[in-house]
Amino acid sequence: MSKLNFKPSFDLTCAVPRTGRTLNNFLNNLKSMGINGDEIDKILNVLAESKRRSTTDLSQALGFLQEISKSAPSCFSISVDRKRKLRPYRVGFLGYDWQIGKTRIRVEGEEPHNGSSLIKLDEVDLTVVGLDELLSMTQHYLGDPTQVTKWGMYNYQLEKPTSIRVAGSAMLSSYNKVFGGEVQDMVGFFLISKKGGSRRSPIDFETLSKHGRHVFVKGRYSGIVMAAYPQLRIESVDDVEETLMNAEKGSVGLEIVQTGNTLKSKGLLLHGAPLFLSESLYVVDYDRFQQNPALRKFVESLKPAGYFEDQRLQNFASWYYALEINLKDTWVKRPQIDELFCKNEDIDLGLRPYRLRTRNWKPDDDYLRKEAIALAQRSRQKVLNHYQELKKGNQII
Repeated sequence: MSKLNFKPSFDLTCAVPRTGRTLNNFLNNLKSMGINGDEIDKILNVLAESKRRSTTDLSQALGFLQEISKSAPSCFSISVDRKRKLRPYRVGFLGYDWQIGKTRIRVEGEEPHNGSSLIKLDEVDLTVVGLDELLSMTQHYLGDPTQVTKWGMYNYQLEKPTSIRVAGSAMLSSYNKVFGGEVQDMVGFFLISKKGGSRRSPIDFETLSKHGRHVFVKGRYSGIVMAAYPQLRIESVDDVEETLMNAEKGSVGLEIVQTGNTLKSKGLLLHGAPLFLSESLYVVDYDRFQQNPALRKFVESLKPAGYFEDQRLQNFASWYYALEINLKDTWVKRPQIDELFCKNEDIDLGLRPYRLRTRNWKPDDDYLRKEAIALAQRSRQKVLNHYQELKKGNQII
């Protein structure tokens, strides 16, 4: 009998990006769950080196893989880095089994946008993925994807049958030099532009759409942008920032921005509020969650944060403030933090609290609606208060 017919050595499966910030932050977070810190550090060291050692020469990449096999955990493989124009070969995270409490979990490295697809195909239990990737791959399940500007609205806006659900924020963070402390991995999908040009009209989605302006967009996000603003003349490119640097003055693009360091170094401008906000999320197969006690206990142990949880409010203020002090006046028409966090109209579109015990993980339009709206309004004020305290020099992280 084939060994493949035996019971697997793990209880649950979790897909994570095979390289990048989200993976690094996720692995660091495992240390707080009782995983061997030295083992995690060895993996992180290889991942840090792998970016420098990526190459278009397959034999060199294989040599690096063989080199690390002598000292690092056996959890790596070679894949093509499709985010880079030359598509180099790079060593990345393949998979590893960890014991967390009573649960044996297989963590598998994947392309970031594949995580939600694997849930859709019923091939993993949960994944760590951003709203940007989630929208890219699953927007056809949503009644109106343009209304999902924050992850807290995603479950509410689902109309077509699917078991994909956002359990909550993974609350992953890393050190930010400008801020001088930990900042959560929040990002915005912002309009950016090259300085100069004779255009006097403002750079915002409505104006650009009205005039049918060219906007450079990374290929995998083209569908999201066209759904939101069909009048825009989208030009798909590999690297938005580099394209703008080589384009004429005043050219416009759409880019994911976290710290603003790259924009600052290249002298590019950031404009207004983003098309949507994103961060690392725990996305779960809800059908499996209901049927599998081990998955329920594990997801509960992860403690996915709700959109309006106090710690996340502080994290949001820290991220916004870090971006503000880094970009200063190059963030043109910077939105007020409370408006960016939650507009009044967002509440009616589903941006209200829900818990793991909430049916379908989405707010009910009738049950405790007034209380939910009141909480959202209080949270807006709390975010503003945290931000104002940061401005005064009382760092809250």
